Amino acid sequence: MFSLIGQPRVPARLLALTALAAVLLPACLNPSPGVYEFALVGDAPYGADRVPLFEALIDHVNERAQLEWVIHVGDIKQAGEPCTDQLLRSRFDLFQRFAFPFVYTPGDNDWFDCPGGSATVPDEYERLGFLRSLFFAEPTRTTGRRFMPVRTQASEPGFEDFVENVLWLRGPVVYATVHLIAVTREPTDAAAEEHRVDAAIEWIRTAFAVARESSSAAVFIATQADPWMVRGLPEVTRLLCEGCLDPQPGLERIYPVLVDESRSFAGPVVLAVGDTHIFRVDKPLYAPDGLLVENFTRVETFGEPHVHWVRVTVDRADPQVFSFHQELVPANTAPVPGH
Repeated sequence: MFSLIGQPRVPARLLALTALAAVLLPACLNPSPGVYEFALVGDAPYGADRVPLFEALIDHVNERAQLEWVIHVGDIKQAGEPCTDQLLRSRFDLFQRFAFPFVYTPGDNDWFDCPGGSATVPDEYERLGFLRSLFFAEPTRTTGRRFMPVRTQASEPGFEDFVENVLWLRGPVVYATVHLIAVTREPTDAAAEEHRVDAAIEWIRTAFAVARESSSAAVFIATQADPWMVRGLPEVTRLLCEGCLDPQPGLERIYPVLVDESRSFAGPVVLAVGDTHIFRVDKPLYAPDGLLVENFTRVETFGEPHVHWVRVTVDRADPQVFSFHQELVPANTAPVPGH
C-alpha cells in the first residue's frame, strides 16, 4: 500500500501493471501513440424530455469515427429524481449507443441524492450497489459498443467494492476515474463515506505512481465533483467572498493530495470534472505556500441545460500534451435572435 505522507512506495502489483501496459492498451484502438482524441461529457441527461438532446449528442460524437473513448463524469439524472431500477437501466442502455468504449464515474445525483431511507425506498448505499452491478458488471472492461480493458481498484486489497475506480494507459498518458462527490448532507453510513474518500485518495496516488513507473508524460483524472465551486486569484476572491476558495464538503482531504502529487510530477496533470455545468479550462490549484501549481489544469465539461461535449486531443509532441475543444451539437444550440 502507499504511504499518504511523502512519496508513495511502489508495490509489486504496480510494477507488474507497468510491465503489462501493452495488455491494457486495447487492440481495437489506433495503435499510433502520437496523436489521438476522446470525448468528455457529463451532467446529462436531466429528465425524460432531455433524452432526445442527449441522443443528438451521441450522434454528434459518433460522427467522429477516430475517437478512442467517451468519458462521462457523472450525474446522469436530476438530483431528487427517484433512482429507480428502470431509470438507471434506461440511462445505461442509452449510453451503450456510443460507438466507442464508454467510461463512467458516478455522480451524487446517481445514488447519493436519491430519495430514500424509508421502508419502501432503498437508502443511497443500496442504490450505489445497484449502480455498480449495472454499470460495472465486468469491472475489468468498459461498456459501450466497443470496449477496452481497464485496471479496477476492486483488485486492490481493502477496496474490493470500488469497481467504479478504473485506470488505463494510452500513449504517453495514465488515465484514471475516481469516484468523488460533494457531500451536501449527513450520509446514512458515515464509515462507508469515509472509506469511499480513502479509496479515492489511494487511487489518485496509484495513478501517479503508475505514471512515474511507466515514465508517462501526463496524468488525466476524471471525477464528478469539482473541488472549487468558485475560482479566482486568491487575494482578490477572498476579499469578495472569504470562504469561496474552500473545498466543497467531503473533499477537504483531496486538495492536499492533488497539490502533493502534482508538484512532485514533472508532466501535465488534468482533473476533468462536472458539477457546476460550466465549460471551462483553468488553473485553480494553489499550494499552501500560495504558489500556483502550474502543471495542474482543470477542465469542466458542459452540463444541463447545455447538452454539448468537449473533444480532448492528446499530442505527445505538445509540451502540454492535452488541448481542449468545445463541440456544440448543432441540434442542441439555441437559435440566435434575428437569424
